[in-house]
Amino acid sequence: MNGSALPVLVGYDGSDEAATAVRWAARYAQRSALPLTVVHCWIWPLFTHNLGPVRGVEGSGLRHAAEAALEEGREVAAEAAPGLVVETRLVTGYPAAVMTTLSRNASMVVSGSRGLGGFLGQLVGSVSLHLAAGAHCPVAVIRQAAAEGAPVVSAVDGSDESLGALVLACHIASQQGAVLEVVHVGQDLPASLLRRRTQPAPQDESILRRAVDLAHATEPELTIKEVPLTSRSVPGSLLKLTGDAFCLVLGAKGVGGLGTRLGSTVHAVLHHSKGNVVIWRNTAAPVADATSDAGEAQR
Repeated sequence: MNGSALPVLVGYDGSDEAATAVRWAARYAQRSALPLTVVHCWIWPLFTHNLGPVRGVEGSGLRHAAEAALEEGREVAAEAAPGLVVETRLVTGYPAAVMTTLSRNASMVVSGSRGLGGFLGQLVGSVSLHLAAGAHCPVAVIRQAAAEGAPVVSAVDGSDESLGALVLACHIASQQGAVLEVVHVGQDLPASLLRRRTQPAPQDESILRRAVDLAHATEPELTIKEVPLTSRSVPGSLLKLTGDAFCLVLGAKGVGGLGTRLGSTVHAVLHHSKGNVVIWRNTAAPVADATSDAGEAQR
């Protein structure tokens, strides 16, 4: 393993969803020969200085609870991937902001699709959407333990973002020993809309062929399956593929992004997918980590 390699970053809050994400992240990191950093974000220091134990009550206190959660996350990772280098970080701040900042120095950031239940579950669920829209590296949103042998699915639309996602999907499939399914969904538009086009649509067949050629060049030994689809709903077609896949890999924006941070297809898939979704984002050079650490330990 390259000692300078950027780690895989995963958040842990004690929920079952977060534990599933930690296991996925640990196995991904191990197969990628990368270290793993498990992060627990706590907000209590922003509101109170009373973080220590209650007098006479062993094991009490907000700091102890946060440290215990972090250690639990480390144990989950160690059990999933024995021998993996795991670092833990206890960081003060709101999860979305903290993980976005830390993503500047990560190879991938991994998040559970939802966190602790009830109303808080809605808030924690928004972290995944925030990361998908603003992280500085690829983002994996994990909903389930992926089955061994399940295919990696890459959706392409001819955009540079989708081709970047394809390269990432090639590497994931190679690491998993999985088949790569390259999917392009051609839109089945009504004739009235076709007549209104001012520019010709990219040829679906050439988009898929270009993508498959790139995949072969990226991972020559990979088994690749072309999946041409036609539908009036691109998200609907992709959602049907997510449940049985190891993961679906998408670019954050497609050909119709219009400068938005997150494309409408990605937005819909993230909200409704039954399986794991990986969002490819342009990576930035590592920068100084300005996040305030409440504590840090390496195991």
